[in-house]
Amino acid sequence: MVLRHIDPMISADLMHVLMLMGHGDEIVFADRNFPAVSLAKRLLPYQGVSITQLLPKVLHYFPIDHAVEHPVKMMLIPADTDYKGNVMGTYRQLLDEAHGASVSVESMPREQFYERASKAFAVVATSDSARFANIIIRKGVVRIGEED
Repeated sequence: MVLRHIDPMISADLMHVLMLMGHGDEIVFADRNFPAVSLAKRLLPYQGVSITQLLPKVLHYFPIDHAVEHPVKMMLIPADTDYKGNVMGTYRQLLDEAHGASVSVESMPREQFYERASKAFAVVATSDSARFANIIIRKGVVRIGEED
């Protein structure tokens, strides 16, 4: 089935999960190296899609929690890595644009991130090849007048 005004990249399963989530629930967008199958309570496979492709489309519908200090969590990039990318900068830009204000992002060591992710409402398993591209986003509330 197809509805108007919903980006075709948003599957029915993903939209259903986003709608089921309540204030304070968290969703993980995982790269291809993330142990999504073993950690997820609800797994949404999204093969052939990167997080940077999917995230702006999801954020169009998804309110970010403004009631907590760090509504977004990312995996801490170890100091001893050869990683040269800027995935955190890219995500910050996407989050800030969608939210209309600066969004606070907390970096967590890998094992702490995995523990947090295992408690998330759902994990969206993408085939994103960027390293350290995993992100957890906490759902906020939809305020009066934001329903449109």
